[in-house]
Amino acid sequence: MWGPMKTRTTGGSTKITLTVPECLATEITAGIQRLMDRAQKKYEESVDDDRLYTIEEVFGEITPGDCMRGLRAKEDLTQKQFAEKLGVKQHHISEMENNRRPISVQMAKKIQSIFGVGYKTFL
Repeated sequence: MWGPMKTRTTGGSTKITLTVPECLATEITAGIQRLMDRAQKKYEESVDDDRLYTIEEVFGEITPGDCMRGLRAKEDLTQKQFAEKLGVKQHHISEMENNRRPISVQMAKKIQSIFGVGYKTFL
């Protein structure tokens, strides 16, 4: 009979206990070992300390809204405070950060003049 899996994490490793029917134990153990070998091989292939990664590889696609949200977080401002500094309504900031409203060149240049960040970052 299949039993619940128990895990215990210690020192960067996780101990997994699995109760399986005795008649399947050898086959399941071999399958788990194959999975572990495959995972270890993929891990070793992916570790390359000299390789440089693009920002897209690390974070995925970064949108102008993500840049705006990042600037706001860096400046430790709420959307309302950010909106007041830019002279717009708070919901416009929310829409721009969530990519539902485009950031115009005029708005990007206003952000540049207030926060000193290159306006092209937001286009």
